[in-house]
Amino acid sequence: MSPKKEEFVIKPLTQAELNDIIRKHQMFLTAKPGGARAVLRDRDLTGLTFMGQNLSQSDFTGCIMAKADLTGANFESSTLFGCDFTEAKMNHTRFVRADMRGAEVGNADLSKADMTGADLREGKTIVKRKVKEESDLYGKTAEAGATKFNGSNMKDAVLTGATAINANFSDAVLENANLQGAKLQGATLKGADMSNVDLSNADIRNADFSYATMKGANLSGSENNGSNFTLTLTGDTQGEDIAEFEMTLDELILQHFSWVGTGGRHGRKLDLEGFDMRKGPSLAAKRLTAIHAHKTVFAEMDMRGIEMQGAQLTECDFRKCQLQNADLRGSNMSGGLFNRADFSKANLNPLTIKKPDGVEYKIPCSFENAMMRNAIFAGTRLMHANFKGADLNAADFSSCDLRNADFTDADISGAKFEGAILDGAQMPQK
Repeated sequence: MSPKKEEFVIKPLTQAELNDIIRKHQMFLTAKPGGARAVLRDRDLTGLTFMGQNLSQSDFTGCIMAKADLTGANFESSTLFGCDFTEAKMNHTRFVRADMRGAEVGNADLSKADMTGADLREGKTIVKRKVKEESDLYGKTAEAGATKFNGSNMKDAVLTGATAINANFSDAVLENANLQGAKLQGATLKGADMSNVDLSNADIRNADFSYATMKGANLSGSENNGSNFTLTLTGDTQGEDIAEFEMTLDELILQHFSWVGTGGRHGRKLDLEGFDMRKGPSLAAKRLTAIHAHKTVFAEMDMRGIEMQGAQLTECDFRKCQLQNADLRGSNMSGGLFNRADFSKANLNPLTIKKPDGVEYKIPCSFENAMMRNAIFAGTRLMHANFKGADLNAADFSSCDLRNADFTDADISGAKFEGAILDGAQMPQK
């Protein structure tokens, strides 16, 4: 006969009592007299608010925080072992290096949370059944609902053996995370950064990895029947490898310079269509004016200060590219992939062309129907830019010049426009 689990009543805490504990914890963190570290175990904190509070180094082992509001709170290096976060609001919450083993997060919202180095493994030492005074039972597993990790920073997080069935990790940063043996059946990891993630022996059946970055990921022994890897970025060469071309890139660029300088009479236009550029030389500060590069892979490359004015760059892969201070005036980048690309202080204004008769006309940059989730445009010049139908979820347009830009039918959910100049811009209809 198996031993009977200990059953006990878990006592609730009022908001006033929690506020007093938080106040004393702030004093503890600042070494003020009368301060006391927040150590609260096996208490019911259902529906209480921790919003914006600093509770780093605290201990809430075994507490019920179902439907609590932890938005923007700081639990860095805290012990949250065996806590119940069912349906809690945890967006923008900081869980860096927190001990969250055995935590229950069904239907919780962890979007934009920072879980760098957090330990989210299965916790097996809590065997007591928590019972509220009104005899409502807790203890739901993650299988009870879809947990939201979308947009969370979970770099280096430890999720060994974690259960996250049907969980949403869309656009989350899981770089170097340990997911050995994790149960991720039906999980959504669309657009997630899973570079060097360890998914060995994990159950990822029917999971969606489309558009995810998985360079260096370890999937040995994983079950992946029915998984979606559409446009997943790995370290494998996609298309032709530029490093194996018969001419060096520098030689191709010299020919292109000749073609540009002579109006096409000499040399040859640089055509990189279908090439994977990642194993070639750095493109930082290169002059590649008016090149053709349809469906070319530039992902994760250093392209800072590059000059690609008037270039045809349709359906190219620029995921995680460094494009700071680049000059891309008048380039056509329609249908491209730019998730997490950094365009800070780039020049994406229209390119002015002067005809022989002296008449000038302007060619604006086009990002029509491009995917640009979490892209950074801070301080970038984007006058008249075409973003029609683009996916700009969580993109950063802070301090940009967006005069007369066209965002018709674009998805700007979560996008930042603080300090941006939007005179004449066409925004999407709500």
